[in-house]
Formats: sequence, C-alpha cells, structure tokens
Amino acid sequence: MRALSTFFTKAVLTCALAALSQASAATDAATASGERLLAFIGQKVGLTEQARPQCDHCIITNAHYLATYRVLDTVFGSYSDALITFDVYDHFGEPAFSRYNNVLLFVSRQKDGTWLHEKYQFFDVHRGSDGQWYGCGDPYQTTRKVKRTVHARPVQFLEPVSYALDGLDPELVERRYPAAYFEIRDGRAHCLLATPAHELFQAKKETVLAARGIFK
Repeated sequence: MRALSTFFTKAVLTCALAALSQASAATDAATASGERLLAFIGQKVGLTEQARPQCDHCIITNAHYLATYRVLDTVFGSYSDALITFDVYDHFGEPAFSRYNNVLLFVSRQKDGTWLHEKYQFFDVHRGSDGQWYGCGDPYQTTRKVKRTVHARPVQFLEPVSYALDGLDPELVERRYPAAYFEIRDGRAHCLLATPAHELFQAKKETVLAARGIFK
C-alpha cells in the first residue's frame, strides 16, 4: 500500500509540475508574442505634464506626461475605443512625437490596465493616395547594423510631404534627412521614399521591440 501511495503521490506531483511547466511556457510565449502591445495611428487630443514624484536621495531624470490620442487606425493589437490615454516618460522633456499631426505609436498595457508609451518609439505618418499610412525616410533611421527586412519606396501622397529645416545645422540635416530618402530644396526636406505603417511596425518588431523582450 505504501508503494502504491508513493506511486500516486509521484504521479500527482509529476502532473502538477507538467501543468506548471506548460503554464509557464504559455506565459512566456504570450509575453514574447506582443499580446500586451498596441501599435496604432494616433492624432493628439491632449498632452499634460505630470508632477514628478518626490524622492529622497535620488534624482528623477524623466519628465512624465499623460497623453490622450484619437485612434485613427490600428496596426497591431486590439483596441475598440475612439480615444486612448497613456503615460509617457521622456528624458528630454516634451515627447518628440507630440510635434506631429499623425503618428504611429507603440504602447504597452500594464498590469493595472493602464497604457505606457514604449519610450522614444514612434513614426510620424502621412496618408498616401491609396489610403494607407506611410512614414517618410529610412525605417531603420534610429537602429543601426541590423538585417533590413523592409524597404522604403516611392509613394504618392494625398498632399506633398516636407519638413522645415529652420535652425538645423548642415550636419544634422544630413543625418536626419539623408539624400537617399529626401530632396533638400527651398529650405525644406521633401520626402522621396516612404514605408507603409504595417512594415514600419515590422521593422520595430524585429529590432527595438524584440530587444525589449516584447517579441522573440
């Protein structure tokens, strides 16, 4: 009887461990499949700076903002509301993405249900004549020495897309608006090549978002 009892005890433990292992694997797979990520085309509704938390014997280096955006289109993930509010932390102050009319943003759902912007990750985007959203320039502009799986191409926009160069020194212009993707004339950088939003997401998925453990 003791041997039989021991057998059943070991069997139960084995099943329990197997279940835990499967649950852990499922959790890891979910975590690495971006189930908490939302990539969407957004339009700014509001951006409010939040008070920095008080902290003894430490220095808070990131500004904190609460952003509300209108969801124009969903590129990855699921979201049904017209507006989304999310936290933004930025070392440089007001987030760069807030300067543009329409942006491809990446936010992650936290355990408490709130949304957090994936730090510094965005593309400003524009409508093409085919109705798709496109981002101008090199899709790997901020990611060097990686395997390129998506490529910019000529795009017909609903309206011409260009960027003012006021106050930018030549070195910064060359770095931010390389000749392969932009034509510099009349004090502006005119878009020559662009990438559709779903491919911009793919570029981030394979680089920055993978490095952060959101995707494998």
